[in-house]
Amino acid sequence: MVPVDQIPIAFSAGVPEDRQGDVLAAAHFRRWLEQAAARFDLRRVVVRDVVFFGVRVGFILVDADAWHEGRKVPGAALLRGDAVSVLVVLHCPGHAARTILTCEPRLPAACPDLLALPAGMVDGGNLVSTALRELAEEVGPDLVVPAERLMELTTVWPSPGGCDEAITLYAVDLDIDEATMRALDGRRTGNAAEHEPIRLHVIELDDIPRIGRTDAKTLLSYHLYRAGKSA
Repeated sequence: MVPVDQIPIAFSAGVPEDRQGDVLAAAHFRRWLEQAAARFDLRRVVVRDVVFFGVRVGFILVDADAWHEGRKVPGAALLRGDAVSVLVVLHCPGHAARTILTCEPRLPAACPDLLALPAGMVDGGNLVSTALRELAEEVGPDLVVPAERLMELTTVWPSPGGCDEAITLYAVDLDIDEATMRALDGRRTGNAAEHEPIRLHVIELDDIPRIGRTDAKTLLSYHLYRAGKSA
């Protein structure tokens, strides 16, 4: 295996020269490079394209010359870093358990109103602090979630054939009153600077399998939570 600092890294013409150092220093690029070099015979990496979110390095498309057990393996990968999501289970007297879903447009899925759990990318900090930050941004700062109440369900790779993203799934049980629950339903939130038009939906927890078009983390979180409660 070639030491990570000796692996040739090239950039396509479309990646600005003055930003290439930022790409090489990006935490999700460094983590992927170190892990890939430790587990594969990684001979060369070409950075084909980069999507920048302002000053931040966002998605990185790479094509690697990588081998395993003497055979070349597919080398294309989209590096976007890790993420977290939180299944918030609301317990309100007189009501079945409920949860909060975000509704927002998701262009990659060609869906203008995808329902899913509050979630976000890990941009520095640790997983728990990221989970709490995303809840504050997407649900609102008035929903107080103590860090010690978060339950880690699992970590999954939704699309390991093409993307590095690992999502750590959390759940939390919260006791609330009816006024708070009603204030959450229909609330408009989101980070305007990142073009996040979000509208919240409060639904019965056990309706998640029947809501139609959603994503894997939402369904998996629900089933893992229910399985844990019945164990």
